[in-house]
Amino acid sequence: MSKAIMWAETDARGFETECLFNEDNRSHEVLVCAKGLGLDRAESFPVVEDPGLGMSPADLQRSIRTADRLVSEMNRSLGDY
Repeated sequence: MSKAIMWAETDARGFETECLFNEDNRSHEVLVCAKGLGLDRAESFPVVEDPGLGMSPADLQRSIRTADRLVSEMNRSLGDY
């Protein structure tokens, strides 16, 4: 499987978030990991436009919304809201 990192971020709490483009599936994968806490969340969605020179605005916005939701789910799992 060929994947390319589209963006990555680590927040103040230590959650590592990245968005990958999966060339084989023509999809984006948003991954959130809480290192040291053993929590991971991931979700994929099909691309709107092929990211030849970067993500389309629609794909970027969807990846950010997905990442925010996954981080919120992890916060709830840890007892934080």
